[in-house]
Amino acid sequence: MFNFRAILLCVPSIVASCTQDVARYHTAAEFPERPVALIEGFEAACADRTETFRRPDAETAQCWVYLPPDVTAALILTHGGTYEDLPQLVLQLRVIRQTDQLYRADLENYINVPRTKGSDLRVAYKDQTTLRSISRMLDDLGGKPIIE
Repeated sequence: MFNFRAILLCVPSIVASCTQDVARYHTAAEFPERPVALIEGFEAACADRTETFRRPDAETAQCWVYLPPDVTAALILTHGGTYEDLPQLVLQLRVIRQTDQLYRADLENYINVPRTKGSDLRVAYKDQTTLRSISRMLDDLGGKPIIE
């Protein structure tokens, strides 16, 4: 099985290069059958004490990860965040069945920065190494990349 933990561990190292971006930064693939290994692996990888697994709805799974203190402080200062509700890396998997009976899996990454004034800010980061790792994982699990 693919090592999801490796992807989770490499993400914080590139957080410092984050830029504010309202567009989603994600990778997507289609599967002929429900990608059970991907879904179960995603949940199993989100088990560290600094991580929280959430299911906002039936199709969506999220792993909320606390970041290192120096990165957290930089994000708070840069984006008008708050110390009462700390920024977290959010890794999100959404799997839906399409009208053509194929399953679409979308993996999205962003940093959620709660702010003292206004709504939370989503800060996207663009790291080609992580993107390639996720794409390889989807391919290894039988997914066909979706180019958008």
